[in-house]
Amino acid sequence: MPVMSITLLVLSVALMLMGVSIAVSLGLSAIVVMLVFQPVPNMLIIPQMFSEASTSFILLAVPLFILAGNLMERGSMGRNLIDFTTSLVGWMKGGLGAATVTGSMIFGGISGSSLADTATFGTIMVPRMVDDGYPKDYAAAVTLTSSCLAVIIPPSILIVLAAASTLQSVGKALAGGILPGILITVMLFLPNYFISKRYGYGTKIPFSLGNVLRKFMTCWTALIAPLIILGSIFSGVVTPTEGALVAVFYILFIDMLIFKRLNWSDLVTAARSTSVLTSAILFIATSSAMANWIIAYENVPEVMAKALIGMPGGVSGFLALILVFLVIIGMMLDAGPATLIFTPLFLPVAVSLGVDPTHFLIIMVCGFALGLVTPPYGVCLFSISSICNIPMDRLVRAAMPFYVVILVAMVLITFIPQITLFIPEWLGL
Repeated sequence: MPVMSITLLVLSVALMLMGVSIAVSLGLSAIVVMLVFQPVPNMLIIPQMFSEASTSFILLAVPLFILAGNLMERGSMGRNLIDFTTSLVGWMKGGLGAATVTGSMIFGGISGSSLADTATFGTIMVPRMVDDGYPKDYAAAVTLTSSCLAVIIPPSILIVLAAASTLQSVGKALAGGILPGILITVMLFLPNYFISKRYGYGTKIPFSLGNVLRKFMTCWTALIAPLIILGSIFSGVVTPTEGALVAVFYILFIDMLIFKRLNWSDLVTAARSTSVLTSAILFIATSSAMANWIIAYENVPEVMAKALIGMPGGVSGFLALILVFLVIIGMMLDAGPATLIFTPLFLPVAVSLGVDPTHFLIIMVCGFALGLVTPPYGVCLFSISSICNIPMDRLVRAAMPFYVVILVAMVLITFIPQITLFIPEWLGL
């Protein structure tokens, strides 16, 4: 019986219910368990685990992508991107909603941050949509739910965290997120179109090739950014960590040196925000590393695998159970901690059942991405509620159709592995 793991779980949950932060709850519980049960005679293993978890070269990509997102939020790329996507899809019913979804997908291909996406599109697109006749609740709901694309479309902070915490190929995992991200984008178009058509939201913007070309000329620097970043990673020219640095330098070059939309004050503010968020993520990473060591020491994944192999439905039953689990956990924990805690726990079980590790990582990331925009603890939900000054219950009601189509997309991604694996296989990763 895994006594240490059960004790760890009970202590962690108790501390969280008392209002202690996730990182402190997990780390303190792990230290107490190690001191009480003493699975190894030398407790120097604790600082060693802290050091190894916090100095991972792969994890260096996380603060760099966070910095890229913070810089985009303050520069010209986000606004130019919105103008271009509006000229491209504004002609259809619910055009500004479609522009928001499309813009979020492309924005995510540069920043990898849903929070930066929410801040940028919440301050720009929601007022535009309201002026065009969309209810404020609906405009905020579209912006909220489309922000989850930023951590599914590569380069994604969550994918990097998931791959780094399980020692999987970051490049292959990033490639695996491309088609799932596109699928969710298309799925989000559907409720926006039908709801806008039914209630007459928005006015169609006449399509003009000349206008598209003009907007393209102001936006092409943003549009080619994902190609430069992902192309350099997938071609093997740079590692994913170095690719994150490419993103930062590219944004600085365009918005600081060329268009002069960023100044030193913006850079300092972005760096300060990045350092705060990075510190929180690294604290969680080190705490979860100790917890995962305890779980691995007692062979919990192996025990779980034996138990789940015999469940009805086999692999399909396991994946269905994981989907339910992801929705529940995503509503209770923030995506970053959930990824670091649960991905290393469940991946060995999935692999033992014959599930491809890259496919499973993307399933986990999609589930936790949904948690970013759902109540009660979705960080993007809090953000857009604050930006737009809308109560969360009204936001959630307006977002329900979009939650449904995201769940449908998750089911397709889960049970059709080639949606995830086609591009990594095509690239030979």
